[in-house]
Amino acid sequence: MSLLMYICVIAYVGFVLFMVSGLFKHTELDVRSYDRLPNVSVVIAARNEEDHISNLINDLIVQEYPLDKLEVIIVNDRSADMTLSILNEASDNYAFIKIISIDKLSKEMTPKKNALSKGIKSAVGEIIVLTDADCRVGKLWVSSMAYSVMNQNSITIGFSEISSENNSLFNRYQRVDFLSIIIANAGFSGWGFFWSGTGQNLAFHKSDFEKIGGFEKVSNRISGDDMYLVQSISKIKTGYVQIDPNSFVKTSPMDSLNSFFDQRVRWSSNAKLNFYNEPLFFSFLLITLSYNLLILISFLIGSSWVGLISFKLLLDGIIIFLGGKLFNRKMDLIAYCLWGILQPIYIPIIGIWGIRGKFNWKP
Repeated sequence: MSLLMYICVIAYVGFVLFMVSGLFKHTELDVRSYDRLPNVSVVIAARNEEDHISNLINDLIVQEYPLDKLEVIIVNDRSADMTLSILNEASDNYAFIKIISIDKLSKEMTPKKNALSKGIKSAVGEIIVLTDADCRVGKLWVSSMAYSVMNQNSITIGFSEISSENNSLFNRYQRVDFLSIIIANAGFSGWGFFWSGTGQNLAFHKSDFEKIGGFEKVSNRISGDDMYLVQSISKIKTGYVQIDPNSFVKTSPMDSLNSFFDQRVRWSSNAKLNFYNEPLFFSFLLITLSYNLLILISFLIGSSWVGLISFKLLLDGIIIFLGGKLFNRKMDLIAYCLWGILQPIYIPIIGIWGIRGKFNWKP
């Protein structure tokens, strides 16, 4: 084994140990009583979501949070389907649901950031809770996320997962892949490194959003709004990973290989921004890419790829097993094995395409 290979393996092991130990540092919040509950605004950006938005609205109207303290702001971003009609009907029936409609593309900001900015700007809530239009939430979701922001005075990074309604192998693969990202983030967060989150489940003080200047610094970035919020707000305060099951969110899987690939490439396109902003995070991403490339190259030249991939399957399996325990999720062994075997191909392709910005997204 060459020196470069040794360095890559040792660095990967180091990150894994750091990540695993961080998983044990998370604890559930102590229960406290408050004399005054804060006003909370749930903000959602929706574009052509007629197939999903009704389900989310049904979840939001049964939230166990005082209705005089809750508002739901749904920003219809140039939808060409029945989304606006569904939203208008919901707003007519429920006074706490408010609709903002965007008719034209903004010249100053990319679409989703523009939609979220308009929603947050109009919010009356002290606490902003974000999710996506294709998500499902439990009846205590708002209460749990808002409580963690109050208790920790932080940005709260909520857990989200791929829905298990469709149990095809492709969707099971997506669940493992998505869970691995959530767990890695939780592992590093345990040590106080708040590098990312998911816009499907975030909560923070509106005043903190204003302190970081909203999305102005990344106004031209197509994606990465969640990563920017977590990194920026955690620097002026702190972050917190919410492990209360009442706060968990489910999201729809990608319906095709192309849409899955585009989503993951879009996410990875933000990695290069961390070269200066979060060098340790960038190093982790680079080592992960390098280890998988090492396995792929070893396979192509007929070298010691079996040992390398077996070792990686063991390490990653430990992470996902322990992370699953933290979030009370069982490990899907078959889907995990498929995921682990495909990683040496999947990660390099996603990483390289992400650096080049080769993805499609809603205009």
